[in-house]
Amino acid sequence: MAFLFFSFRSMGLSEALANVGELKGVVANTLKQNGFTDVVNTQSEVAGNKNGVRVSILHLHNVDRQFWQVFMAGGDTAATKQTLDDVVNKVEHLAFL
Repeated sequence: MAFLFFSFRSMGLSEALANVGELKGVVANTLKQNGFTDVVNTQSEVAGNKNGVRVSILHLHNVDRQFWQVFMAGGDTAATKQTLDDVVNKVEHLAFL
């Protein structure tokens, strides 16, 4: 059976970051540091694979330094939801100086 889950949040860009591109770079590195492979950081997404689960994160501009972060995960195991939750938790707790 295939599983597909998503989560989203509205957020403001930290003053420590010049733009969303810098944030996406940090998110891509976070995925790599947490065992994701085939990590990509393109104009449309930051994504990677882990244990048969593909996670994709979109950053959609809203206004000024505000944007939507949309997290999606697809996989063939029940671990798909837990993988998504783990990524959301890691990204939500990123700290910038």
